[in-house]
Amino acid sequence: MKLLIAHGNDASFLTLIEKIKKLNAKAGPFTHILIVGDVKSETIDNIGDVSDLPTLYIFGAEGESTIDIVQLNGFGVYECQDKLTIGYTTQTTKQLNESKKALWNKFKQLEDPVDIFISREWSSKVAALNELFSGTELLDNVVKMTQPKYHIAYGDNNHYFESKPFIWEDSNEISRFINIADFDSAKKWAYAFNLDMIKGESDNCTKKLDLIDSPYNAPSQKRALSTDKHIGDNNKVIVEPKQKRAKKVLPSTCHFCFTNASLADHMIISIGNSSYLTIVKGPLTTPKGDMDFSGHCLLIPIEHIPKYNVGQDKFSESTLVKEMTDYENSVVKMNYRKFDMSTIVFEINSERSIHFHKQIIPVPKYLIMKFEAALDRQLHFNNENFFNNAKLNFKKYSSTNGEYLKIRDDPKSNYLQFTVYETSEVVPKVYIAMFQSDMRLDLQFGRRVAAFLLKLPKRIKWDSPACLQSKEQEIMETEHFQKGYKEFDIMTQI
Repeated sequence: MKLLIAHGNDASFLTLIEKIKKLNAKAGPFTHILIVGDVKSETIDNIGDVSDLPTLYIFGAEGESTIDIVQLNGFGVYECQDKLTIGYTTQTTKQLNESKKALWNKFKQLEDPVDIFISREWSSKVAALNELFSGTELLDNVVKMTQPKYHIAYGDNNHYFESKPFIWEDSNEISRFINIADFDSAKKWAYAFNLDMIKGESDNCTKKLDLIDSPYNAPSQKRALSTDKHIGDNNKVIVEPKQKRAKKVLPSTCHFCFTNASLADHMIISIGNSSYLTIVKGPLTTPKGDMDFSGHCLLIPIEHIPKYNVGQDKFSESTLVKEMTDYENSVVKMNYRKFDMSTIVFEINSERSIHFHKQIIPVPKYLIMKFEAALDRQLHFNNENFFNNAKLNFKKYSSTNGEYLKIRDDPKSNYLQFTVYETSEVVPKVYIAMFQSDMRLDLQFGRRVAAFLLKLPKRIKWDSPACLQSKEQEIMETEHFQKGYKEFDIMTQI
């Protein structure tokens, strides 16, 4: 769809409308016309004949007009009849702070990103890209929750500013920030653009764009990170953060070790001799059908080891491998036999890791056949758009394949792996990608793939508002999991 956004004021509003009519006739027709700025309702009532224009949306108008237009004030989300979603806040920084709690509660309820976000003020993260205007930190969180394709601001009346595009890692959508100057300024007061409403269709054009790192991933501290520079394609200087040294974490401070006094033992489902099963903080999945718990769990060795294989003799025959395999299979059986669900298991086996673990995620059977497409899509973004990350190449094996088992059992191997169980009876498929230990990895890669497969873009990050649970909710989650898992628990079968 083709959209036009313009910035007006009360004194010149009627002149602005005449200009918009000419733009619509010359460069349109536009699907929607959005107008931002402080305009009085009585001025809007004198707008005259606008029957040759599409529906007008006015953000920030004072009072309520009597004519047939859409006026949006305060903050909220508006969905047009053609499914275009617009998040907005027309408030000043003072008003934003006064309504902080209500503002947060409104936008954290969103299940999907919005197409456009309109705000009077700038967020502090995009303000850091330009020294002409300051922003407010409160909007940082709101914009991260809405993840718009276009963020349009109008707080700076005298300057037009457009950021270079960047990618929201959660949804893999391209985003831009634009501040539109006022109509009476000598700067650009209108912005026309085409918006593709099909999710993910922007993927195809990312190579043609001069993308920047998302400003919302930038560290808050003022001290810049040390960087490495090298010459890339077209003789451009590429700046990459230096690879940080892996932190040495002792068992007493490791989140997965029993010797840590702060271990969340209320989340543990079952404890074996060499490993244990626990629910996760901020689960990706949600209760579905007869499964009254998320089903997302972790399988963790009790020993504080970074890799599955750290050089044990006869590793494939070890107690650890046998027990973790039995635990994994038992959860797969529960998912399939009791809840009619398939299962995906994701793991990172790296000498730079702190404490090895496997993530086990239930998947509806009708979606499991789309796993490869979800993996390929995320692989494309990792390899083509995020040049800091290790370039991954997945190979597909049967879990009993000799070549695969040789990789798994080699203590020198570093790899990412997905194990896909369509049922609990069929031999699972394994997708494995090797990498060098000094390469930078996207530690959320597995969760991103699963989130795209499950159509849960707002739940990629465990600490996102959509995923967070109270301790009471975690206790209930554990109890429900234990109840569903009881007849499959390997420790009750001994």
